[in-house]
Amino acid sequence: MTRALQIADGECWQVSGVRDAAAFFRAVPQLLPEATRLYLEGSPAQDVVALLATHSDEGEYGAPVGTLWSWPRNQRHRLKVSAALFAQLAEAAAHHAEPEICSHLHLYRDDEPLAHWFDAFDDPFLVSKEIPRERLEEFARATGGALEASQR
Repeated sequence: MTRALQIADGECWQVSGVRDAAAFFRAVPQLLPEATRLYLEGSPAQDVVALLATHSDEGEYGAPVGTLWSWPRNQRHRLKVSAALFAQLAEAAAHHAEPEICSHLHLYRDDEPLAHWFDAFDDPFLVSKEIPRERLEEFARATGGALEASQR
């Protein structure tokens, strides 16, 4: 496996305080309409795994691994981005705690990293500075988050 591309230090925005998965999945298509691939890692609920299977994308897990040591329930999913995927994740999030959706998530345009979220719904959501600030500001409003430039 080749090393996954990651947003460089200092080349990203941070959106802190996003805790609601349903709001996140409803807002992310407007933030990153150019995304083509979503990588999720964690131990999703069984019905979430079934949902993810319908959007599966063939190939290697091409994002940075968030959990370095794997435990039996840890799973990694490579998904094709679509409006249906985000709508279904938002609906699932209305019935599940955030860890039952994912622990880590990454959004890419082909092989170009657009956003990383290690420890999703806890740590800041990192978004490439290639994305216009206006979109980030709207996303922060829609999700209850706060936008700031990365200090990484």
